[in-house]
Amino acid sequence: MVELRHVKVLQQGRTILSDINFEVDRGEFVYLLGPMGAGKSTLLRLVLFEERPDDGVVFVGDYDSGSIREKDIPFLRRRVGTVFQDFRLLSDRTVYENVAFALEVIGISGKKVKQRTLSLLSAMDLIHKRDAFPEHLSGGEQQCVALARALANDPFVLLADEPTANLDRDTADLVMKILGDANARGTAIIMATHDKSLVERFRRRTLKIEGGRVVQPK
Repeated sequence: MVELRHVKVLQQGRTILSDINFEVDRGEFVYLLGPMGAGKSTLLRLVLFEERPDDGVVFVGDYDSGSIREKDIPFLRRRVGTVFQDFRLLSDRTVYENVAFALEVIGISGKKVKQRTLSLLSAMDLIHKRDAFPEHLSGGEQQCVALARALANDPFVLLADEPTANLDRDTADLVMKILGDANARGTAIIMATHDKSLVERFRRRTLKIEGGRVVQPK
């Protein structure tokens, strides 16, 4: 599903990631644990092919960072769900339209778009907010909309960058339940977090980024 082999990343001459090696199999749930600035977001961008490694290779599905063509990247991203730290919601579209858009761009029919979108919003407890615009939502509600959009296409892998940051405990627990349900249906989850207490409460396979390398947490 996802594999990094001897991956190295330099930024402005400084080594951010060095000799990163790990793989995530179908249906796995993996935490990338580390403090802010450890390189977690960079690693997720590598998997999304927003960045390329300076050395080593990133494999995602049938593609790899050494040979993937630029025109193929959008097709891959349709199968990879992403929840960004800054949500990246469309400010001029309602909650419903933000989620539906992810289905419309790949040619799903109107009836199926409506069914899938309403089902996701119901799971997120956001049906009553479907006509609201992002600016009128709380941070937790925006995060749930972003998560619904990321899951709309039933991705084979979902990348979640600090999805519970700045959320109250109840909302964070809801986000973790939704991620767990998606994982149970077969979606692999790679979740970057610095929240050790959350990792303790929702135990999954954990990889720690320390000094630019992936190490086993103690």
